[in-house]
Amino acid sequence: MAEYADFYRNVTYSRLYDENSFIGRWLDYSEWNDDEYWKLEKDLINIAITYKNTKLIKQDILIGIMRIIELLIIPNWDSFTLLTKDNSDIYDRYERFKYIISKIFTDENIDLDIFSYNPDKTINQIAR
Repeated sequence: MAEYADFYRNVTYSRLYDENSFIGRWLDYSEWNDDEYWKLEKDLINIAITYKNTKLIKQDILIGIMRIIELLIIPNWDSFTLLTKDNSDIYDRYERFKYIISKIFTDENIDLDIFSYNPDKTINQIAR
């Protein structure tokens, strides 16, 4: 399996792009799919850890991150549905995503315990 396969599944121009990935479901069905999001987040955290000290992120990874960010910039969050209903809304989920993205470009530690949208505690362990 390719390194960061779940990341590349979410990059629309990648040969590994999957319409059932988080971004695929976001684009095609206007939904936030938690199961697919966790797969993407896990790879984003691993990318942040891998490149934490070097700051030299591979160009295809950087372009992929920029593409994912671009696709998540939308004018109306209320038109998107949550596949999983819990106490966290779509804004809580997006705040966590933005935090993860910001940590890719720093050498700071990732602290995921600060988020109310935090159902998958196993990912918190990866970030430490």
